[in-house]
Amino acid sequence: MTRIPTPLAVPPVQAAHITLVAALASLKPNRIVGHAADRFDIMARADHLKAVLAAVTAYTKAIVADTADFAPYAINDETGYLVDAASEITGALNSAVDKMIDDTEEANPGAWLKARQAEVAR
Repeated sequence: MTRIPTPLAVPPVQAAHITLVAALASLKPNRIVGHAADRFDIMARADHLKAVLAAVTAYTKAIVADTADFAPYAINDETGYLVDAASEITGALNSAVDKMIDDTEEANPGAWLKARQAEVAR
């Protein structure tokens, strides 16, 4: 039996775009209150960027794969660079958090443990 395409069918690239837009719409960045971010603000931003960049990477992979299916010549999937870039970006934010924790610990030994206990108690 032959399938007859219907005008209601959504091509894969359009489905990927819909998924990307929906993901981005649901991922709201946290607001940093005041003039300086604390480590929790930075951690939240790192998590936000990780999710945003994962959605963009998935979309990019879908576009590249679909294009490769239709292209008359080979198209290499170089989207791994996006994964690497996302890792570097979130890693930089996480490194800043680690430095903040280290600096706090040097200035006030045991402060990190107290802050963590307060966070868990929330």
